[in-house]
Amino acid sequence: MTLGRLEKWRPEEESEIAYYKRLLRKSPKQYSLLDLLADAFFRQADYEEAIHCWEKFLRKGTLKDTFRILMKIAQSCEHLGEIEHAYYYYGKAVKANSRNLNAIGKWGQMAYILENYEDALIAFKDITKRESYNEIGWHNLGLTYYNLGFQEEAIKSLETSLTFDDKSADTWYALATIYAENYLLDDALYALEQALTLDPELKETAREEQSFYSLIDLSLFKFMIEV
Repeated sequence: MTLGRLEKWRPEEESEIAYYKRLLRKSPKQYSLLDLLADAFFRQADYEEAIHCWEKFLRKGTLKDTFRILMKIAQSCEHLGEIEHAYYYYGKAVKANSRNLNAIGKWGQMAYILENYEDALIAFKDITKRESYNEIGWHNLGLTYYNLGFQEEAIKSLETSLTFDDKSADTWYALATIYAENYLLDDALYALEQALTLDPELKETAREEQSFYSLIDLSLFKFMIEV
């Protein structure tokens, strides 16, 4: 469904939102106006109204750009902190376009936040399979494996991430915690040193890190976390 020629919007006379609302009152069956109105609400950070318009638009029939709208709804839910709804709509977007890695990644992230590690694993394995060089995908896969209790796979995934980006303090730090928990002390100290060199502010986190209980009596560890 495409729009015909619209009357010109004059921003000096009315807001963009008021403009599209007025057009909808004149042509209530011109459903594409709902999409434009939703976009206007989204730009104004009125995400609840944007969601309402897009959901209404989706109910009006089969659309060629369903994927785009599902992604916008999911993003709006994420902005509102409604993670369960964001997870649901990102999931629907993945079903609408299973080749889109951004949608898969966002679905995986929402699943991870919800501690749905099984779905997160599906998402991040898919990403690293399609883009073997995706360091963020490997990082996220490593954390997901860790939370599922697969320590060896977690270490391998994080190490793979570092082969593509060895400047990620977060990845070095995560790797250090897992090494330490598995009593790989030399590896843990090396990874922690890399993390603290890249991001000295992690020292404060390291001082309280329970995963480093195997390191607390080591003089090198004490030296690294000093102010």
